[in-house]
Amino acid sequence: MKNLLKWSLRIVVTFVLLIVVAAFVLPMVIDPNDYKDSIEEKAQTTLNRKVHLNGEIQWKVFPWLALTFNDVELENEKGFKGTNLAKINKLSAQVKILPLLSKNIEIGRVKLEDAQFNLQITKRGNSNWQSILDHLNKDQPEKVSTDQSFSGSINIAGVDLSNIKINYTDLQSKTQAVITQFNLTTGQITKGKAVELDASLRLLMPDTGLNVDVSSDISAKNLLSDNKGVVATINGFNIKGKLSAQDKIPLEISIKKPGTVDLDKDALNIPSLLIELGDAKIVTNVAGTNISKPNSKMLGNYQIDAFDLNAFLKKLTGAYFVTDGSFDDFSSSGSWQLGTNSMALSQLKINFSDTVVTGVTNIKNLDKMSGTFKLNINKLNVDAFLGNGETTESSTSATVQTPDINFGRLKGQVTIDQLLASGTSTKNLKITVNTNGPKMVLSPIKADFYQGLLITAIKVDTKASKNKVIVEHKMNKIHAGPLLTDLAGSKLLTGIGDLDINLNIDKPFSDIPLKTAHGKINYTLKDGAVYGVDVFGMMQKGLSLLYPEVKEEGQIDEKKTSFALMQIDADINQGVLTTNTLKIESPYLVIGGKLTIDLVNMTIDGTIEPVLLDIPKELVSDKYQKLLNLPIPVSLSGSLLEPNIKIDAKKLILSTQKQRIDKEKDKLKGKLLDSLFGKKNEGG
Repeated sequence: MKNLLKWSLRIVVTFVLLIVVAAFVLPMVIDPNDYKDSIEEKAQTTLNRKVHLNGEIQWKVFPWLALTFNDVELENEKGFKGTNLAKINKLSAQVKILPLLSKNIEIGRVKLEDAQFNLQITKRGNSNWQSILDHLNKDQPEKVSTDQSFSGSINIAGVDLSNIKINYTDLQSKTQAVITQFNLTTGQITKGKAVELDASLRLLMPDTGLNVDVSSDISAKNLLSDNKGVVATINGFNIKGKLSAQDKIPLEISIKKPGTVDLDKDALNIPSLLIELGDAKIVTNVAGTNISKPNSKMLGNYQIDAFDLNAFLKKLTGAYFVTDGSFDDFSSSGSWQLGTNSMALSQLKINFSDTVVTGVTNIKNLDKMSGTFKLNINKLNVDAFLGNGETTESSTSATVQTPDINFGRLKGQVTIDQLLASGTSTKNLKITVNTNGPKMVLSPIKADFYQGLLITAIKVDTKASKNKVIVEHKMNKIHAGPLLTDLAGSKLLTGIGDLDINLNIDKPFSDIPLKTAHGKINYTLKDGAVYGVDVFGMMQKGLSLLYPEVKEEGQIDEKKTSFALMQIDADINQGVLTTNTLKIESPYLVIGGKLTIDLVNMTIDGTIEPVLLDIPKELVSDKYQKLLNLPIPVSLSGSLLEPNIKIDAKKLILSTQKQRIDKEKDKLKGKLLDSLFGKKNEGG
């Protein structure tokens, strides 16, 4: 027995000495750089892609079999942009020799330093790395689990990635991203135990200007298992940066409770995710299924706490969007669902001021913005969206270029219980919306409007050379008195009427869109009165001008002119309305005339001519018989809402004198004929 132990000890010592000698001798005798061609050929066979080992290969044998490759290049696939798929400055790995004798694998830290990867996807969806994966899986026998195929242990000290850069271009989704300063450090990797991973990187998306720093703290299981998917617990995750280079609002995304990524079940679960964009704070949970597949789906419930949206938009755009105070308590909640190229919102609720918006949206194709929606608004004050002086000053632009607007391909309906605009109130408003790229049709737009009915159609085509906006507007049996009182702040006109407007606007996105407007307007009003205009008082002034002996009567308390019918037919050209027909009729008088109204500057210019057909009770004097059937020209000028009204005395006198002269001519002509015929009779 002694001899056996003695010889066994000698064998072990001899073997150890041989290994020690080999550790010193082999690096001096064998230079791996002499076998570069063979190594490159083997790598090419394995990856089916050319590999170039440009730098020196360094190695050592004991106690680790260690290899370090410097300046390594992996060629790109033909048809893709660029020479290399990968360029690695330094790649090193090491394996302990002695544990291999007992079928145990101990790998030291695997290091990848200063590497650059160029990942590309074509318009057809092909990538420049998929062929490598396909080749590695080609003709491979069915995998046997590590637990069955290998009885020893596997232990990896860790993996270190430092200063990695990844250029990613997806021509199919038109996405470009640049990842820099990617660093990853792992703890010890042992079968059956969780592995700690710390990673950080900087992400830049040139197309959008997104620029953020990302960091994570993850604990992963099953990294060395063949028959189980990796399960990662996300202990910490943070994104911090800006949405664009010009953006002054900081962005931060972080998890508030640990989440999990289960690649075995292909699922994701984050109980609480906080998104902070300036003062806006969004809290949501995220649950994902099929996360690695094309039919991936994410969903959750979100909550946006109340914040000042107006101040937020001021920081974002440099101008206030609405009147101060309108959005200072903006909040929202709902459920969301996000697919590979789809998005849906349900149980949507938005609150600001006294307004509550509820509804659902379902965008089936985000690339084409195609989908449906249905929204309800309880109360909306449009005047709050007109902005204040600062808004107007900040947003004014001299440009008249039509913006490149794509409305998508949407179909939906918006209902508004009450709409307030310029003091007017519209109830039960229903709008049907259809969009197709640069075109949008709002039709029909129906609403209860001042005890009548409003029906409107609006067509928008941003690519049209002219008539970019077409408005067809009808109002039936509208009570004009309350409408104009709310609109102008005073009683201007009463009656029940119908209004038809056909209006085309060539440049709706210019500073003064009405200046490019043209079309027609037809307005009929029955059984009403014009306030602020006393036609009979004007006639009285006209009578005193013609007949000084007739004195003007005292001023009445309220100026108004009653009528049975008012009819206006007019053309609109370059924002100027010109009447073709202007007629007001009552049992006592008829008013005609011609007016020009500048809709841009809200001014009026023209003349009306009231004609007295009968003497009403208001004109008690028989002297008004002299005004019967006599047109009295009245000029209107200045502001449309408060025009200057006066009788055109010169025109009135010339008109009446012409009538007198004509009468005198008739008398003289009669006398002359009488005298001529009388002499003939006497001579005969």
